[in-house]
Amino acid sequence: MNLKLYLLIRMALLGLLCWLAVSFYVVAQSGRQATREMAEVADQLKSMLELDVGRRLVSVDSDARYPDLSWAATRFPDPLCLQYRSTDGSVSRQGCSQAADSAAVPAWLAQVFAVLGAGPVVERRDIAVFNRPVGMLEVQPDQARLVERQWHSVRDLLGLTAVTLLTLGGLTFLVIGRALRPAARIVAAVEQLGNGVEDLRLPAYRPREFGLIAGGINRLAERLAQASTARAELTARLIHLQESERRELAHELHEEFGQCVAALGAVSASLRQSVAAGETLSEADVAPLEAGVEHVLLSLRGLLLRLSRPPLEQQGLLSALSDLVTAWQIRLHGAPRIVLDSGPGLDSVPDDERALCAYRVVQECLSNIARHAPGSRTACVYIRQDSRQLYVRVSNDRAAGEQGHGASGTGMGLKLLRERVGSLHGSLSVDVSAAEFSVQAILPMGAR
Repeated sequence: MNLKLYLLIRMALLGLLCWLAVSFYVVAQSGRQATREMAEVADQLKSMLELDVGRRLVSVDSDARYPDLSWAATRFPDPLCLQYRSTDGSVSRQGCSQAADSAAVPAWLAQVFAVLGAGPVVERRDIAVFNRPVGMLEVQPDQARLVERQWHSVRDLLGLTAVTLLTLGGLTFLVIGRALRPAARIVAAVEQLGNGVEDLRLPAYRPREFGLIAGGINRLAERLAQASTARAELTARLIHLQESERRELAHELHEEFGQCVAALGAVSASLRQSVAAGETLSEADVAPLEAGVEHVLLSLRGLLLRLSRPPLEQQGLLSALSDLVTAWQIRLHGAPRIVLDSGPGLDSVPDDERALCAYRVVQECLSNIARHAPGSRTACVYIRQDSRQLYVRVSNDRAAGEQGHGASGTGMGLKLLRERVGSLHGSLSVDVSAAEFSVQAILPMGAR
């Protein structure tokens, strides 16, 4: 339903309820006022009748049982029903046969007025002369005239209420229609946001509520624009990282497997030529081929180890790091010598992103040492854990004249490590001195 029509209907219903409440009050007040007026009239008529009856008692040509009620009734403007009952049972009436024309008042409405008002009003007064009761006076108003008067009051109220509601409804329709103009623009703006429009700005509308909604939509548009920009940047970075990883794998395959396969091909060609020349092959002639195959297998195992997820759930962080150090020590043939310096409590580190991040830090640093610092004599993996943080430090001594490998953190491997540690609210730093190259990572234990 239209909001303006909804508010107008509610206003009309509220106005009708107010009219009913006021009408009930007016009818009830009218009934109480009629009761008070009849009491005053009865008191005045009592005094008048006592004087008339007393005059008739002392007069020889007048009957005291039938006082002049018409003279008393003319003293009051509204029609009254007067009835005088003397002590001997004689009854005298005045105005009781008259009835006002109340055909304009519905019968059911007259009953409602009778229930809401005071009902039939009858006032009785004892008439006494010389302190001796001589009769009783009953005074009651014309009930039909009273109902008609109440109906006129209610009808006038209904007309006034209708005019007021029509006036207020028209004014409200115009005012609310003008105030709700920004609603269509706000709805259109929300639809534009849903369709992907980012450069959307709504003005500050004068109604405070619409102004708050417009401000919220503007902030939402800004956040959506920022999220779209961040998503585009993240997509570009992911593509760049994917290309870098492909180049890294290509380099690994070329450096490790390409040269080994080429050497195996040369040994195989030499052996084929020897066999073609009729020479007898010895065990020493086949040894280089076996050594090459073993080297390829070791390189392949090391590459798969670096690419696969470490078995932290089955082994724990300390055991996985021990296997990693042993594998690299075998691959490097003891040069440099790798030392694992671990503190107590590492077995209690949960198998989550922090443990995996610490493992990847050590793995990347050992790979960098093997690739960029072959002249180092010693490499140290230092790891400690307490209730607040997990500290990992990988260092190696530097040979004379050796260039720092990624000292400024420009290497792709260190960039990835820094982002990975930062995603866990940790920090990664690189220190380079004349004698040592080290990488430190601090991971908060409360990070998720």
